[in-house]
Amino acid sequence: MAKVIGIISIKGGVGKTTTVTNLGAALSQIGKKVLLVDANYSAPNLGLHFGLVRPDSATIHDVLINKASIKHATYEHEAGFHFIPGALVPRASDRIDIYRLKNRLKDIKDDYDFILIDSSPTLNAEMLSTIVASDELIAVSTPDYPTLSCTMRAVKIAKQKKTPITGLVLNKTRNQKFEVSLKDIEDTTGVPVLAVLPDHTDVLAALAETTPVTLFNSKNEVSIEYKKLAASLSGVEFKDNRISNMLKGLFGKIDKQDINREVLRRRNQ
Repeated sequence: MAKVIGIISIKGGVGKTTTVTNLGAALSQIGKKVLLVDANYSAPNLGLHFGLVRPDSATIHDVLINKASIKHATYEHEAGFHFIPGALVPRASDRIDIYRLKNRLKDIKDDYDFILIDSSPTLNAEMLSTIVASDELIAVSTPDYPTLSCTMRAVKIAKQKKTPITGLVLNKTRNQKFEVSLKDIEDTTGVPVLAVLPDHTDVLAALAETTPVTLFNSKNEVSIEYKKLAASLSGVEFKDNRISNMLKGLFGKIDKQDINREVLRRRNQ
């Protein structure tokens, strides 16, 4: 049965959907059956990341109103993973039932190893539907105080709903002194950082090509971080054979996110 992981944030522009697409691609690359679901109902854009502007079949919106089955709304990416897009111009609907997504996913959980849910970046019923449907959560943040404040709110809500928070993905880092440190972020949120993603132009280039950066350039630092996170979620070891990583090991330097991932990997074995 699939492990359902909700990817959340309460601030737009931090890279939540990018994290969903790249983590999904990385999981698929290590042989996992993966489904990505767009649960940002009011402003869906998961399909756009794969070049799907107008879905020719059903969408998650059709599934939620019982107009189509969830399998009918599922599309296959050329890399092998599946995804369910949203309607770019969703019609007005009734009040969101926060339990409906969870109930729909029950029909297909046996078909996948992982289901990643791209949540709404707003603290509303849309985000709550992701939290309720998920077995665990990963929050995405950037290393600045306004975003960290929003991240703390997301963590608080998740804890209130009793959905475990596996960790944080720290995105768009530039290794500058003005950024909030990894230690301060962990101390403030009480949640381990599982990946530190540099602000790399390859991410934008890959987006322009409507492909995950892990497929666009599998050897840059961003892609390696996603692959390491995918491996730890799967309980398998990732072999980083880059010279820079070997030099780190030679001098006994281990990044905190590597330690956190190793703890997660052993937990998932």
